[in-house]
Amino acid sequence: MYKDMIEKTVKALESKKAFDIKALDITQLTSICDGFVIASASNKSQLDAMVDGVEETMVKNEYNLIGREGRSESGWVLLDYGDIVVHLFSEEMRDFYNIDGTWRDADPIVVKED
Repeated sequence: MYKDMIEKTVKALESKKAFDIKALDITQLTSICDGFVIASASNKSQLDAMVDGVEETMVKNEYNLIGREGRSESGWVLLDYGDIVVHLFSEEMRDFYNIDGTWRDADPIVVKED
């Protein structure tokens, strides 16, 4: 089920012109969730649009938001859907948190284009 969630999330982010989108399978590395989606925005307005796009897509597909942390003003928003966690960053905050480096041993998930 989590791969379907990741696919829908990635497509929602692509529709909002997010960049450097990564989908990771972390099932072998931790029990907190099965997958991460990480993406960057070039400004606060785009980050807001990305958050809205993911939330709308997930509601439409009946996936429940368990928790939300951060705000676009801070340059980082986390959306927790249980099976997956979505990390949305400004470029500066993504570099600062280095989440890509922290989870470098995770297997990438390739989302096929329609």
